[in-house]
Amino acid sequence: MMRASLLAALLALAPAATAQTQADIPALRKEAKADPAIKAALDDKTRTMDARLEDDGRMVEIILKAIDAKPGERAIDIGSGSGYLALLVSSMVGPKGHVDMHNTPGWINQFPTMEPERQKIRIKQPNIGWVTTTWTDISGAPNSYDIIVMGQVYHDVFLEGESNDAMNERLFAMLKPGGRVVIEDHDAIETMPLAQQVGLHRISHGDVAGQMIRAGFTLKTMTLLESTHDDRRFNVFRPGVRGRTDRFVAVFEKPLK
Repeated sequence: MMRASLLAALLALAPAATAQTQADIPALRKEAKADPAIKAALDDKTRTMDARLEDDGRMVEIILKAIDAKPGERAIDIGSGSGYLALLVSSMVGPKGHVDMHNTPGWINQFPTMEPERQKIRIKQPNIGWVTTTWTDISGAPNSYDIIVMGQVYHDVFLEGESNDAMNERLFAMLKPGGRVVIEDHDAIETMPLAQQVGLHRISHGDVAGQMIRAGFTLKTMTLLESTHDDRRFNVFRPGVRGRTDRFVAVFEKPLK
């Protein structure tokens, strides 16, 4: 696994356009909510009350702004869970676009409501599909996706004993040149051993950037969403921390050449 010193060397070689910013969260949220496509997705009348209640704490409009889905694009939401992000993206890509919802067999065994046939009872959008594989067996035709999304699940790959590097190689092959991977996750102390980070259901933004750059992606933006309630030492499910963690939203691109 790539650690901080090697990451620094790689970032030094990254394009000048790469931006890492500590977000002005109120300004970012206001700007994102003004986007007509995001507003329409959030206001979709088919959305459940549970999903709407999650929006504010998740600051989902910032994530959707980073995803920047356009009509007609093809996306996959990896580790989709209930489909919270996938359904929002499906609204943004529209009827001529497509979104695949991915979950692992282990997750489905643990949470039967993630089983595709059960999800199809409540999810009726015709531009949604389902994929069930382990993290490292995700497959798709080469250059077939415009967007890959991972919302608060990148750390789970390591946590479940699989290889982020092996998964990233598959993601790189599946993504179109110029396409983007958007990773949102709970930030961690970068000097903490990776196994300890993911044991807290976290992973540092530096470790993620290092792994993705090593796979061939270019870091486009890294937005840090810091919280006064989190010092990154505790499990994200700890009372007082849950729902108020430091997070990051990273956008990576597959080079055109």
